[in-house]
Amino acid sequence: MTVDADVIEALTVVLEDLQEGRQSPIPPRTIEALSGLSMGGRRLRVDLEASRMLGAPLVTVFETPCDTAFLSPLTPRQKEVARLLIDGKSNRDIAETCGISVATVKDHVHAILQRLNLPSRGAVMAASRAAARN
Repeated sequence: MTVDADVIEALTVVLEDLQEGRQSPIPPRTIEALSGLSMGGRRLRVDLEASRMLGAPLVTVFETPCDTAFLSPLTPRQKEVARLLIDGKSNRDIAETCGISVATVKDHVHAILQRLNLPSRGAVMAASRAAARN
């Protein structure tokens, strides 16, 4: 996975906050940075135990297993739409994020449901969670 500048900046914020107050609650801006990193089919793991050896928490951002197995029958654009759907985005939000019309999003969602042989958006979300656990 290529890490873009926004991800690096968010990781920097997270590490700085964690280093400044290890025994205090995680500041809201840190949680916002973490939630942004874990969207779009990514998972995030923060290993605070690594601080002893590395001097800082180890933060790992990686694609979820469902991206490779669960979503494999889909085209790249359908995968993008499916990830946003799995994140709980509405058709309007997906359209804005992808720069396409709501009607096109509906077409993609219909195709996703057919290719994955699932009856609904909720079923896609549930199947994605199940695939990530395996």
